[in-house]
Amino acid sequence: MESQETTTMRHPLSSTHSLDRKTAPTNAPAADLNEQRYREAFSKACRCIGTQLRQFEDELSNQLVSDNDQIDRVLKYVARLGGKRLRPALTFLTSELFGSSTDETMRLAIVVELVHTATLVHDDVLDASGIRRHQPTVHVRWDVPTSILIGDWLFTHAYGLANAGESTLPGRWIASAAKRVCEGEIRQNQTIGNWELTQEEYFDILSCKTGALCGASCAMGAWSTQAPSSRCDALQSFGNKLGLAFQIFDDWLDIWGDQAPSGKTLGTDFEHDKPTLPWIYLLGSLNSVDRQAWFELYNSNPQQAKSELSAKLKQSDASAYTLGCAKGFAQSACEDLRRAVSGLDLSDHQTQVLRALEEITKASVARAG
Repeated sequence: MESQETTTMRHPLSSTHSLDRKTAPTNAPAADLNEQRYREAFSKACRCIGTQLRQFEDELSNQLVSDNDQIDRVLKYVARLGGKRLRPALTFLTSELFGSSTDETMRLAIVVELVHTATLVHDDVLDASGIRRHQPTVHVRWDVPTSILIGDWLFTHAYGLANAGESTLPGRWIASAAKRVCEGEIRQNQTIGNWELTQEEYFDILSCKTGALCGASCAMGAWSTQAPSSRCDALQSFGNKLGLAFQIFDDWLDIWGDQAPSGKTLGTDFEHDKPTLPWIYLLGSLNSVDRQAWFELYNSNPQQAKSELSAKLKQSDASAYTLGCAKGFAQSACEDLRRAVSGLDLSDHQTQVLRALEEITKASVARAG
């Protein structure tokens, strides 16, 4: 398995997944139906690995402890923020494609969740988000220094666990993935106010920011049950594209989502001048004269320019286009998943796991949060 992907992600709709801008549907599915579908798909997957996930929660709680009472309280709060547990679930499911989950699988599932949680704690500070999983974010509940340092605590603890086994490969893989996540965050932060960002550049940033850890989660799950490197590579690609699909759908949710089921602050991206796919697409659809006029207005009066762009968004097909891109990456991810098990004589359990992974992928672009 390669430690780092360097190829720029291609547009998922650039070839066979073309989207007709004029005929694309503009009505998004109802938020409650989205949430129900995703929860049902995820619950179905969890039934395949129910024992592992129950044990995972106990093991994770055992890891989030400190001898210092004040730090311990923050860690317990972080643990209660919970989440979908998507990444550890991917680690367990991909391990079950090739055998049975092992103690090493459990350790690596905890590692990826610790790294993911650390990025969320830091992201909430960067995005000035006040809500996470219907609860005040750590920096709101305590303060910014505590939030930054508790995120660092989670990162360093994850690295220690990753290197606790006999092989150093998991430690190198998770370090590479975490580095790419940080690079993606840095690059995205540098795009603030850069409304000339291209879609290809944006997809490449997301490949680092979100795709890298999902890819590592899948590849390390397969590796923990001694799957061949070629199958680990295919699963890394699957996870990477799943992460992109998930993040692009988050872009859609940030504009057209429902804050109640999502449990987090919405609308922060545009408010903080962060170009995301709907806005990148909308600006790219303007003719050269209107596009240049908008840039000039933005440079002189950013708020008015953003207000005018918001009005254009309501009249555009950016919603359908963004959903189409998310679904395109999800479809490509499913193709990689099938490639990962190509030629294998799957048992009934393995077939069930494969279908669960496909359902999670499809449902990841039809959820409420």
